[in-house]
Amino acid sequence: MQAIVSIFLRALVILGVWASVGLVANLVSPEGIPWVYVQAKTMEVAGIRVALIDVNEARKLYDDGQTVFVDARNQQDYAKGSVRGSVFLSPDDVHERFIGVQGLLPEDSRIVLYCYGPECDMAERVAEFLGQVGYRKMMIMTDGFAAWERAGYPVTRPSTQR
Repeated sequence: MQAIVSIFLRALVILGVWASVGLVANLVSPEGIPWVYVQAKTMEVAGIRVALIDVNEARKLYDDGQTVFVDARNQQDYAKGSVRGSVFLSPDDVHERFIGVQGLLPEDSRIVLYCYGPECDMAERVAEFLGQVGYRKMMIMTDGFAAWERAGYPVTRPSTQR
């Protein structure tokens, strides 16, 4: 029993030493790991700095009437509901679909893209395409459509579509 306690104490000392070494290395490193995660405010897509905004910031832009919303989810989910007035542009067929919606997306307009939420990269993929064809004023609503809907913000449903 005493041997087990001795081994446990040695293991604890070794763990403590290496944990201390790691913490000190993190503190002195110019690229240390942050203690608390802070979500990035921007990302680079196709060489363009794209702002990452939350649902409340997106609503303010929606209310100004000068912003075009782009739904980057799949067709079935867009058909079930979307941000009112949004343009559908899925990354799966972005090249083909863009031709039909290009007139709704003036190149100098401010665009807010959204998909399913923080884990979804579909809006980022559409932003990459738009950046390649000349769009520069893009933002991604990282919260996604579900957060927009939960907040009670304007949504188009099949029964309300014209």
